[in-house]
This record gives sequence, structure tokens and C-alpha cells, in this order.
Amino acid sequence: MGGLFVRKMVGIAGIAYHTTKLLPIVFQTAPSYVNTSKVIGSRGKWSGNSWSSGHYDPILILGVIGNVCLATFYLNRLDDLKNANAGGLAMLFIMSSLIEAFIFGMYLIQRRMSYKAKKMTERVIRRGEEGYDPNEDPNALPSRIVARTVLIVSSLISVVSLRDALFPGMILPFIPRDDIYLEWTGAFLHSHPPDTIEADEHGLESPLFAGDKFVSQLLGLYLALGCMYKLFSAWGWSKGNRRMHGGIDNVDRGGLVSSKMIWKAQALGDVLLLGMLRLFTPAAKSASLDLRWHLMLIAYEAFILFLYAFF
Repeated sequence: MGGLFVRKMVGIAGIAYHTTKLLPIVFQTAPSYVNTSKVIGSRGKWSGNSWSSGHYDPILILGVIGNVCLATFYLNRLDDLKNANAGGLAMLFIMSSLIEAFIFGMYLIQRRMSYKAKKMTERVIRRGEEGYDPNEDPNALPSRIVARTVLIVSSLISVVSLRDALFPGMILPFIPRDDIYLEWTGAFLHSHPPDTIEADEHGLESPLFAGDKFVSQLLGLYLALGCMYKLFSAWGWSKGNRRMHGGIDNVDRGGLVSSKMIWKAQALGDVLLLGMLRLFTPAAKSASLDLRWHLMLIAYEAFILFLYAFF
């Protein structure tokens, strides 16, 4: 049952990662100046996404990093995939990832050159100036609540996922029941710790579980890339305060816009992960593995991301 859980989870984690790149590009809205207040003289705000303002640059940069990591992983496991007659599919995935990363990179380089040519200026409202709002400081984080939530939840997920991707089968002593988790997911069948009972029992047959090891490492990589998106969107840049047109009102919170695009997709990914964890909770409980803390942490992060992404 643990092997099925890993396969289901890797599909969900892959969807969460790729939709973070796909959703903002497919469902994009043109920038518009909105003022919903009925008070005369009140300032509104810019809404929507703009390519020329650089809203998509952080997503594309992180997409390049993620695609290169995925292509490198598939290249390292290419021999195993060829032995399973899946070399053609692996090469297709490698080429598509590298082509997408190349296109993203070329666009970013072209936009950077165009940015220097036009010498676009930024408008920063400083303390003491007219219109300064301490809650809208352009040098502040996009959201401190989201930053704290992501730091707590995604950093924990990153530790486990990076362990699964880089050091499968290694027991982390500071994580409760980590050995039971590894045993339930079948990690000891292909990546048993040395000088253990599992090594004596499964040492000779571990090469037969190369596919299970591949799926387990791919799950760790996808989860780590999703956490990369969330951590960078919360801690990687500030709100920003770019001039869209003339006037003190016409400023665009570029960093916040970029973060919200990522939060929307990652909130959807967290909901899918939450549903899959809930589905396998009874099976994990039968193996003395309690997933309630996992459910609560991911549900809390999904709620915060959804709240600050859409409102």
C-alpha cells in the first residue's frame, strides 16, 4: 500500500509543480486600475498581470531552475530507464524540459536587454512622503503571515523531500517514526541502511526495485521544487513599487503580484496533496503511521495560501 501511496503522491506533486508555471500563463488578466472605494479622492490600485512589468519573471526563473533539475535527474537515471524500455519516454521528457527552460531563459535575457534599453524607473514612496502607507512598504515581504507559515511547513517538507531525493533510505532521528514511514513506503527495499537487518534481508534483491527508487526520488524532487516556489514567493523578493504611468497613485506592487500567482497554484497543489493524504490515512494507520500532523500542517498552509492569494 505504501508503494501505491508514493506513486499517487508523485503524480500530485508533479501536477502542483507544473501548474505553477502553467496557470499564471494560461489564465492571465490584463492590468487595470481599480478603485472600489466610494470616498472621493481615495486611491485605488492596479490589478492583473503584466509581462512588461516583470510579473512573470520570478516564475520563469524558478521554472528554469526546476526544469534543469528534473532534466538532470532523468539523465542520471537514464540507464535504468533504458533497461526498462522507457528510454525514449525519458529522452522526450528531458528534451521538453530543456526546451522549455531554454525558451524561458531566452525570454528573460531578451526582457532584461529591453529593460536596460528603455531604462525603466521604479517609484518608491519613502517614509515621510505623501501617500506613504506602512502596510504597503515596497521593501517589505509580500506577506509576513504567509512567510512564517511557509517557513514552518514547507521547510519541514523540504527536509524530508530532499532526504528522499538525495539520500533515500536514510533515517532522520529527529523525525518521529521516520523508520516506519520508510518501511511503509518501501524505501528499505531499494535503499536499505548499511549493517542493518533490512540490508541482510533485501541486499541482493535491491536492484530489482530500481523503479520504486526512481519514483521515490522523483517524489522528493517534485515536493522540493514545490517548496522552492513557496519559499521564494514568500522570502525571495519584496512587494515592490513600480511606476505604471504618471502620478503617485499609479504604482504596481510587482513582487506581491508575482507571489500571488504562485500562491494560487500552490494552494491548489496543497489541496490535492491534502486529499491524497486523507485518502491513505487509514492504510498508514494500519502500519502504525499517524498522518494527522501531516494533514493539519498542509491544511493550514493551503488555507493561508488560498486566503492571501485570492483576497
